Amino acid sequence: MKNQEFSPRESLERAFGLWWVIVLMTALGGIAGWAFHFLLPPVYEATAVITANMDYQKRALTQNEEDYIFNAAGAIGTSTKLENQIVTDAQTQGLSISLDQLKQQLFIEREQSVWKLHIRNRDPKVAAQLANLWSEKFFAALNTDLGHAIQADQIQAQINSINGSLLTSGPSVISPKTQATLKNLTDRLKQEKQSSQGIISIMKFTQTESATAPQSPVLYRLANFVLAGACIGFVVSLWVASSIKVQHHA
Repeated sequence: MKNQEFSPRESLERAFGLWWVIVLMTALGGIAGWAFHFLLPPVYEATAVITANMDYQKRALTQNEEDYIFNAAGAIGTSTKLENQIVTDAQTQGLSISLDQLKQQLFIEREQSVWKLHIRNRDPKVAAQLANLWSEKFFAALNTDLGHAIQADQIQAQINSINGSLLTSGPSVISPKTQATLKNLTDRLKQEKQSSQGIISIMKFTQTESATAPQSPVLYRLANFVLAGACIGFVVSLWVASSIKVQHHA
């Protein structure tokens, strides 16, 4: 009896000879993944919107500077500090949610100067409540940081005024009082800039849209389930087609 070596190429050629089996089972696998998705508990998505505007007449920005500022502002909305505030207020309002659960449910999407705050939850009313709570906290944090940015500009103007006066008065020794004033203003300027977290004074924020309870569930991860089912169906179809060919050959 002659031994035959296994050849992956020949096995695939035999399998693809029954192409209709592969197509059929791949399609059935995709349909099974689609059906499995709808057997899972529905997930609802609520969205609140915050918009930022800039007064470019007061200050010109490069594209890189603008992107950096918007990214810094978006980071405020997903900071752990802000998320802890949302969890605390949500629990006060009677919602049972932890920080880990909130992190899994929220995600932020930026379109130029617009932030869309998405919350996914199995309860549509809870999703809307959390999205609006997130919007309120985010909006308040942005305006708090904007206040620090305005303070920084005012302090910088005072420093510039003192330095300008020293230049116009001619070369002279700076008095200890002036030195102390400049040091105090410089320290305050550094602190206000750090507290502004990248926000600049020419920005203005608006809560453009509040979240409402969604009426229908989101098709969450539907494509993933369909793709996974199709892949499983494809692999199984190769095995079935190869088995049929082998039995027929025997």
